[in-house]
Amino acid sequence: MKQPFDISQLIDELEPVRPMSLRRAFMLPVGLTIAAVAVIAAYAGIRTDLMAGAPHPMFLLRSGTLLLLGLVCAATLLAMANPGVGRQGHGWKTALAAAVLFPLAATILAFAGQPFGSSGTMQSGIQCLTYSLVGGLATAVPMVLWLRRGAPVAPDKAGWLTGLAAGGLGAFAYNFHCPFNSIVYTGFWYSLAVGLCALLGRLIVPRLIRW
Repeated sequence: MKQPFDISQLIDELEPVRPMSLRRAFMLPVGLTIAAVAVIAAYAGIRTDLMAGAPHPMFLLRSGTLLLLGLVCAATLLAMANPGVGRQGHGWKTALAAAVLFPLAATILAFAGQPFGSSGTMQSGIQCLTYSLVGGLATAVPMVLWLRRGAPVAPDKAGWLTGLAAGGLGAFAYNFHCPFNSIVYTGFWYSLAVGLCALLGRLIVPRLIRW
């Protein structure tokens, strides 16, 4: 005969689990972004206009857009570790739409033949990509580890969001050194950095967080 079900046996096997604090998880990529800014400042230097206390308008616009994209995508991503009914989180789409304005404006200016200032060189563009990718990788690691602790139900979406968040924060960190204010430079190289991070996130992250 089957033994009677004893719920006390299940209780005896229970172990305390540390609650998952979204606030604590959010502070990790934020802290690493600040650290990335400090490392880039020490290794490559800070923009001259920032040192003079008179930031260029392009720096302010670029910083705000990248920071908004990175933080909103990171918040949406980290919340996916605790899925819930009715939890949508579409704010990242608005942030992405705002970021798309840079490559769109760059394309319009390029085809219109408008003067847009110095667009840098291939070497400076590769430097932008390198620093942004390294900074993005640093911020992506704690977010992926956080997802592995939770139960994300949309790994493909999580991959895109990881890449967008990491790319936005990594490019934001490099932005404090980048001396170029051209809309074409920003629209091409920064968009390429964020887009490449998003693609890498989509290809790599889902394999790391599947149940």
